[in-house]
Amino acid sequence: MFSKMIFGADLPTWSLFLELIVAGTIVILAGSRLARSADKLADRLNVGSGWIGLILLATITSLPELVTGGTATAIGNVDLAMGAIFGSCCFNITLIFMLNAFRREGSVLGVDEISKSHTLTSSFGLALMTTALLGIVMIEKFQSRPEWAQACELVWAVVIAVAYLGCIRLVYRCEHEQGAATSGAGQRQPVGRALIVHLTVMAIIIAGAAWWLAVIGDTLSTHEIKMIGRPLGATFVGAFFLAFATSLPEIVTSIAAVRMGNLDLALGNIFGSNMFNIFVIPCLKLVSMGSGQELMFAGAGENSTSTLITGLLAILLTAIAVGGLTYKSKRRLLRGFGFDSLLIVVTYVGGMLLLLMNGSP
Repeated sequence: MFSKMIFGADLPTWSLFLELIVAGTIVILAGSRLARSADKLADRLNVGSGWIGLILLATITSLPELVTGGTATAIGNVDLAMGAIFGSCCFNITLIFMLNAFRREGSVLGVDEISKSHTLTSSFGLALMTTALLGIVMIEKFQSRPEWAQACELVWAVVIAVAYLGCIRLVYRCEHEQGAATSGAGQRQPVGRALIVHLTVMAIIIAGAAWWLAVIGDTLSTHEIKMIGRPLGATFVGAFFLAFATSLPEIVTSIAAVRMGNLDLALGNIFGSNMFNIFVIPCLKLVSMGSGQELMFAGAGENSTSTLITGLLAILLTAIAVGGLTYKSKRRLLRGFGFDSLLIVVTYVGGMLLLLMNGSP
């Protein structure tokens, strides 16, 4: 955005990456203040940290995906939006490896004290991502019949929204039954105005920086990189650069939660963010309708293979996490890493390389 204003047509590649760094830094600074506030809110409301991580922290830290996806959809770059959504899901699961690297006490998924509801949440994430991919395939099948494609896209968006809300309700019931979220109004404390204002301001800052990231990503997706002789492509930029930048709040807040010894808050944030990321898709449908696009995926499909690869990679990574939560291996490899954490990072790197090779100008 600012690079175009300064350099015009002779836009250097380094200026775009510099803008990405600046916008990403803003996201980091704002996100770093969320974890402690969320932990305080959980104490005051007397609810489980996993629940606060799933609802509040995951929603706020996923605002960049909502804003970047909405901006990309409004400007007609749905491939960038979908790449950012599924890419963020992939990167969020990779945060498990980062938490393991920080903690160095074996797999964070194998800790006995963490809430069992994380298995349910991650499984719901698998179901939502699968539904999203099936919808994309179905819509593309009806591209030759626009009225059918429009109806299919609308039904698809509604199904995802209803499924997300239903999953949230089931997770709450699970937390409540296990005692992870305690009731008892007498134990609750008033939530101060300062805490609410702080959370609101941080959310606005994150959303603003996310919009900036979307504009930069749209430019970068079509900007020719001299080193490789072609643009990186919308899906790769969304799945890698934007996904990393928009996942910075999850990185910072999850690490802060682990430092406080609150692993439930960190994992609730990771799996809850992935669920919310898929919920962003119905929001994108509303954006496309508001901008006069009867079919959100009209003109998409050039990078459909890359979008499907990214979505399948997110499903594979989540499946590994579900396995880690279920098996709870105590074995340590390479000075404190869990096998599931290492498998996650190797799978992620391999998937990104496959995306880069599959990318098109």
